[in-house]
Amino acid sequence: MNNRKLCPFCGAAAVMQTFTTAAEKVPRFRVKCSECWCMTDWDNWTPEEADAKWNRRTENEQSQKD
Repeated sequence: MNNRKLCPFCGAAAVMQTFTTAAEKVPRFRVKCSECWCMTDWDNWTPEEADAKWNRRTENEQSQKD
C-alpha cells in the first residue's frame, strides 16, 4: 500500500504509470491524476521517486492545515 496523496487540484486518486524506451531499456515512472490529468514528469527512475515528487506540497499548503 502506498502513501500517495490525492491530487492537489481536484482531490481525485492518482495512479503510478511506467514507461520503457526501446533505447534505454529501463523503466521510468510517473504519477498521474485519474481525473484531471495532472502529472509528474517521466524523470523518475524508481516508483518511490515518482511518489515523492507527487506528494511534495508547498510550505503554504502545509501551514494552512495546522
